[in-house]
Amino acid sequence: MKKPTLCLIFGGKSNEYEVSLRSAYNVLCAIEREKYKVIKIGITKGGEWYLFSGCECEIADGSWEKGNCKRISIDFARKMLYAGRKKIKPDIVFPVMHGEYGEDGRIQGIFEALGIKCAGCDAFCSHTSMDKHLTKLIASEAGVAVAKYIVLYKNIKENGEKARQFAGEIGYPVFVKPAFGGSSVGVSMVKSEGELDIAIKNAFAVSSKILVEEKIDGVETEVGVLEIEGEAVSSVAGQLCHGGEFYSYDEKYKNGKTKYIIPAEIGEKTKKELEECLKKLYSALGIRGLCRFDFFVTSDGALVFNEVNTMPGFTHDSLFPMLWQYSGYSTAQILNIILNI
Repeated sequence: MKKPTLCLIFGGKSNEYEVSLRSAYNVLCAIEREKYKVIKIGITKGGEWYLFSGCECEIADGSWEKGNCKRISIDFARKMLYAGRKKIKPDIVFPVMHGEYGEDGRIQGIFEALGIKCAGCDAFCSHTSMDKHLTKLIASEAGVAVAKYIVLYKNIKENGEKARQFAGEIGYPVFVKPAFGGSSVGVSMVKSEGELDIAIKNAFAVSSKILVEEKIDGVETEVGVLEIEGEAVSSVAGQLCHGGEFYSYDEKYKNGKTKYIIPAEIGEKTKKELEECLKKLYSALGIRGLCRFDFFVTSDGALVFNEVNTMPGFTHDSLFPMLWQYSGYSTAQILNIILNI
């Protein structure tokens, strides 16, 4: 029987480019090669697409662009990818990409237009789930609690006044964060009015829509979800313990101080409520294939939904594969479920 062709895509025009390389390398190390013919497409920070045939270690160390690469072109009329004269028509694409141009629906939309199956969420779900404002609206409509927040739009002169009024009403500290972005890039915890303007400026540098949000005091809890035989199945919950004031990009990927407690130290009642919330969110957001939901669990056991990640990391430090390994699934098994050819 002919093996299906899997096209793994990595890199991209995102501030999470390096994270994608690390995730992709770990995925390539775990894939059961006897089940798939694997081809690799790398996308540079500038947006150029290349068929990569070099040593996979060059993906891990970031030197892949200097290796064995052929430029990719896309023919939408013929619904085909080309590397020179070579036609590329994979059975399934797995975009192991994070942030903008990766998990925001744009790459998924390209392959939907080409009629090529893409593992994970579709373009619409990916875009919606990337937008923190939209996910909060959908979560609230589904009956899941979210933090209090306001939305600010770029180039509106009343932004500063509106943010100061909101923060003054709910009390400092507050979070200022891009509505559209990942890995806490552009996120600031603001402790006083004097810090608001620079935090707003930094968030608008990432996204044209931003949130000013109350700080929730609680245990940061994450749960992985996989679609297994048509059903959304959740992993054990994990608990984040980091050394910073909040789970910033540096805390996630640079400082190396983040620790995980698996399973999370939450009560049985909270676990049952969490299961119900996950089902509601999975359905309401239209998730498919895989995702990771992030919550706060307050001291009285209440759940507050934070965000969803439709392409969780697969690095050595990523919680998503750790949660599933604790739940009895190897990374290879996780990938077989996600690809589900």
